[in-house]
Amino acid sequence: MILSDLQNHSIRSVKRLQSHLRKNSLDAFFVADVPNVRYLTTFSGTSGFCLIFQDAAYFLTDFRYKTQAKRQVASSEVLIYSGNVFEFVQKKFFKETRLKRSVIGVEDSLPLGVFDEAAAKIGSCNFQKTSLVIEKLAAVKSKAEISRIKLACSISADALDVLAHEAWPGMRECDLSATLEFNQKVLGAAKESFDTIVASGWRGAMPHGVASDKVIERDEFVTIDFGCFFDGYASDITRTFQTGDRVKPQLLKIYQIVYDAQRKGRDAARAGVPAKKVDKAARDYIEKKGYGKYFGHGLGHGVGLRIHELPRVSKVSEDVLDEGHVITIEPGIYVPNLGGVRIEDDFLVTKDRVEQLSHFSKDRDYYISTYGK
Repeated sequence: MILSDLQNHSIRSVKRLQSHLRKNSLDAFFVADVPNVRYLTTFSGTSGFCLIFQDAAYFLTDFRYKTQAKRQVASSEVLIYSGNVFEFVQKKFFKETRLKRSVIGVEDSLPLGVFDEAAAKIGSCNFQKTSLVIEKLAAVKSKAEISRIKLACSISADALDVLAHEAWPGMRECDLSATLEFNQKVLGAAKESFDTIVASGWRGAMPHGVASDKVIERDEFVTIDFGCFFDGYASDITRTFQTGDRVKPQLLKIYQIVYDAQRKGRDAARAGVPAKKVDKAARDYIEKKGYGKYFGHGLGHGVGLRIHELPRVSKVSEDVLDEGHVITIEPGIYVPNLGGVRIEDDFLVTKDRVEQLSHFSKDRDYYISTYGK
């Protein structure tokens, strides 16, 4: 069987987790979180678990996914169970006396009810909740993962370029959203990576203004925040456009400040730099320009199998950027009753700088120059 680059990546990921088990005196790790399971196995279904020992790895699923699992999972032995998964695990792995007191790590995201059920079914094993073990491993991307994120970014940029050739004034925000999501799927995306934000005019002051029935008018700003999943990996891009050449001067001023603030954050980012310092570089510039109180969210976040993952790029983050992290840098200014601006791109952290992975014009009048006044 010839393995894909992602399957080889999953094999290495399991080995990294096994190394963590040995260093932290854990006999095994039970994984239930869907993105974490996919990270360790490349399995794209929604019903499966991993049981990773220091020297062996197993993927557990039911008969519905037998064929899919056999095709996708290369990092672990595939086991098909019926009934209760914890009863299956107990009978399969923990019947012997010497194994009954095994220390099993579990994700802190595991619901309390499921945790209690596992402890009851598997018996005398010691279940130990862990904090972000797999998430920290997954924050550093392999070449295989980076290539998927780049493709997701390319799909999103191409989909937006198609949309920019249509006439927006008179359309509803939700019409733009639906068209953009359709374009992404036509170009190869599996689905959107989150609910598409289209915030025009006064709604631009809403950082998470999911597309509404509001009609887009001429001579206003339109912020579009969107992305897609390609082969499991996400893109996340934001652009703010103007729909005419008579936009309020204050909005034009704000646009330039946000544009420059993103550059400040980008220039500060590289491996070894605390994420809060990247946030500070952009935030200090916005505050210097008098709009600090209108920038109320963090500068960015990690992107990968999840749309929001480690590291956090905010003023309270304790994370330090590492080579292989993929982060967003997305400053914004949101003024009530006026509107807002956000510009966002995805960046790969390298030793000396960051490499931009998402590419689309940042000229605020791109829509005008593309479609025509």
